[in-house]
Amino acid sequence: MNRTYLRGDMYYADLGRGIGSEQEGYRPVLILQNNTGNKYSPTVIVAAIMGPWVGAISGALYNIISALIGGNILGSLFAICNIGSGLIVGFMARRKKFHTIPHVLVATVLVALWNAIVGSPIAMVVYGGVDGNTGTNLMIAGLQAFGQDLMGAAFLARIPVNLLDKGIACFIAWIILRKLPENMRSLSGGKKAASAEPEKQAEEAK
Repeated sequence: MNRTYLRGDMYYADLGRGIGSEQEGYRPVLILQNNTGNKYSPTVIVAAIMGPWVGAISGALYNIISALIGGNILGSLFAICNIGSGLIVGFMARRKKFHTIPHVLVATVLVALWNAIVGSPIAMVVYGGVDGNTGTNLMIAGLQAFGQDLMGAAFLARIPVNLLDKGIACFIAWIILRKLPENMRSLSGGKKAASAEPEKQAEEAK
């Protein structure tokens, strides 16, 4: 049976045997390719949906690679922020504590505080307390003008900025999670959880 795949659809896919760090076996995947490509291309571009640790490591690798490309090795320390953010949201989702708007708000506060607590001392080491975010820097300057020390200003200035920034990211993650079938929402991404799905999909395709 010919099947039309649409961007944003979720399926279990057989990724075969992985090479090196590649994912393998049956995994939940999200279709990323646009619908024109899905209609005419013999292949489909997907992203494997994995668990909290994979998300955390992916975020960390993004920071590290960006820092190396930009020539600022110390900037890779911000990977710690992404690791914490990924684990907070990932484990909340795994424990079914990321399914409602209040859950998203709690996750936003936790992620914002984590990034402020961890990011402030890192910014002190890497950038002397300020960074490339104009809004944060203006708030730091304003807080210092009212007598706040640089470390305290760097911390306090990051809280509202992180609440907005991380809030948007958490909301997008929540929307994606809501699109997942119920049996994928634990984000386990494991072979055990996926073992029964290929047969189910095959039956539905008949």
